[in-house]
Amino acid sequence: MPEERRKVEVEAKIKKLLNELSVAQQCSLSEISSFGYTLSFVRETPEGKLAVVQLNDTAITIDEEGEIDHNSSIKVRS
Repeated sequence: MPEERRKVEVEAKIKKLLNELSVAQQCSLSEISSFGYTLSFVRETPEGKLAVVQLNDTAITIDEEGEIDHNSSIKVRS
């Protein structure tokens, strides 16, 4: 049962993160998730919320307007 509980907790965390995104960010995330990218976290910046998505060791960002930055300088801890 602990495995099932963990799955529910992860799904709740993802749902909470998705609710923090703008509609434009959600659309962009939907597009790139088909390539295997997953939402890792949302960071508050002076310019607005920044969605950080990852695939393996690659991190890209999506700004509030839905613009995807494949060359982001964001650092993600392992």
